[in-house]
Amino acid sequence: MSKIINRGPVYSLYVGSRDGYAFSDGDRLEMTNLVTTMFESFTVLDADGFYQGRSVATLVIKIATDNDEIIIELAHQLGRKLNQQFIGLEASGKYQSIPTG
Repeated sequence: MSKIINRGPVYSLYVGSRDGYAFSDGDRLEMTNLVTTMFESFTVLDADGFYQGRSVATLVIKIATDNDEIIIELAHQLGRKLNQQFIGLEASGKYQSIPTG
């Protein structure tokens, strides 16, 4: 039987698109490339988020890690790349808005 590897708690980052519409191929590639430089494995889910009553194309990035500081740093970098004021972070069932400015 294979040994189970514990990678730590799962964090979810909620990243809205620049204009609310589907992510461009370039933005999506830039984001996944950034995450790849910081983590060897992660999952990206397409979602339909809502902000101030308006639908916003959203990517949910799920990462298992014991290092919460690197998750916050990733949120800051993603937000700066996409000119977002906030990136959503879900950890242990709690949601926070991480300012990126």
